[in-house]
Amino acid sequence: MKLAILSCSLKCYSTRRLREAAEQRGHRVKVLNTLKFAIDLEQ
Repeated sequence: MKLAILSCSLKCYSTRRLREAAEQRGHRVKVLNTLKFAIDLEQ
């Protein structure tokens, strides 16, 4: 499964642990810095 973690810091302990746990279970993980993009939601 492909996963994206939304986080401001790649070095944050919580982010690192989430990534490690997901990778140990065979998932592909990408950490996205929430300060570097915007999400536009339309109805």
